[in-house]
Amino acid sequence: ASPHHNTHTHTHARAHTHTQSARFLLSPPPPIPRCMLAPPLCVLLASVVSGRATISRVGVRSRPPIAGDGGPAPTSENAVLAEGAAEAEDGAMLLVRMQCPASVDGHYWSELLVDAGALYVSLSDGGRGTDAEQPIYHAHPPGESSAQLLERLPAETTPGHLTPVWSNTQLEVGFAPDVDVEATLLLAAAVAGETPPRFEVELLGARDWVSQVQLDWAPVELAGCLRILFPWHADSAGEGSGGALPPALQLQPGMAFGTGEHATTQLCVRGVHSLLAGGRLTGCDAMLDFGSGSGVVAFAALLFGCRRAVGVEIDPYALKVSRANAADNGMADRFVAVLPAEEAPEEYKLVVANILARTLVQLQPTLSSRVAAGGTLLLSGIWGEAQAAEVEAAFAPDFEGFERSWQDGWVVISARRRR
Repeated sequence: ASPHHNTHTHTHARAHTHTQSARFLLSPPPPIPRCMLAPPLCVLLASVVSGRATISRVGVRSRPPIAGDGGPAPTSENAVLAEGAAEAEDGAMLLVRMQCPASVDGHYWSELLVDAGALYVSLSDGGRGTDAEQPIYHAHPPGESSAQLLERLPAETTPGHLTPVWSNTQLEVGFAPDVDVEATLLLAAAVAGETPPRFEVELLGARDWVSQVQLDWAPVELAGCLRILFPWHADSAGEGSGGALPPALQLQPGMAFGTGEHATTQLCVRGVHSLLAGGRLTGCDAMLDFGSGSGVVAFAALLFGCRRAVGVEIDPYALKVSRANAADNGMADRFVAVLPAEEAPEEYKLVVANILARTLVQLQPTLSSRVAAGGTLLLSGIWGEAQAAEVEAAFAPDFEGFERSWQDGWVVISARRRR
């Protein structure tokens, strides 16, 4: 929800996010022009269409032979396939893994696959987790969507070779379970003029994905500071391994940024804890969380002693989520969430902005004007030494006493407003 886009990845689906994952999910792009598909499609019709297969926008589909339709009686293997296809209606899917052909851009190949019937395409760096990993960083100027960003980035002049992703791109592709994967990849490869890549297929059976996600989504524990729970977690009272448990917040999962898992969120929460619970900033009647997302930093400030919190956010959905979170934690009467245009200018003893480094620099006049003389500003969403130096230089005319705290390459900068 906060305008973050400083990542090992970039996504077409959302313009405002940040994560250190080295993969992204492509939402279905516009269809490839029919003029591109028509010649290869005509060539392939004779080789793929049989009595039990058809080509359509949903892929090359085939089904097991059924007794009485002129084909062989179903074998036990075919019966299992048929049963698996029936279960697919409840969520089963064919998961295909392959390497993107070296001479074809990942964006172009993913568009071909989606147009040929893929349910989704996920691209990742084949070298992620190794010294060969290639981080990709792009920042959104204000008001620019992901699609606009991709359009203005340098592109190859060869048709079909768009903005480079990684030199070694791995693809994970989802198909409906009755799709003939090999025939569909042949179709896509013919359009691209490439040899079909080697691939492996896994049939994912129907399962309760909600329960699975909940099992994998553990509470976030910031030792001695805060616990972040979700509705399916029991709020275990009592003492932990290090003594009394720290205070807890319950958040609703969703698309709003700020579940407490990202390093920048944790840095901000720890910074607020040090200032308020640690006694470094006393008498904090109100604080401003600029780019508030789910509201987690503002709620932490309220837990640590601040009397009132204001969240400013550009995403209406995030505003709705943060208000619901405030109500769930009994803070609805002390938390206000507004769009930037709705914010009433006010000075605060504490202002937190966890956004993108370039956006922080652009917002310097606004953020500086919100911090009262002698008040504290916490800035994060900043990656590496170069970005930290750029942000500090932008705020130096109005602030002093700069301090940095680091986690996983990310930094939070603390500074005091000049009197």
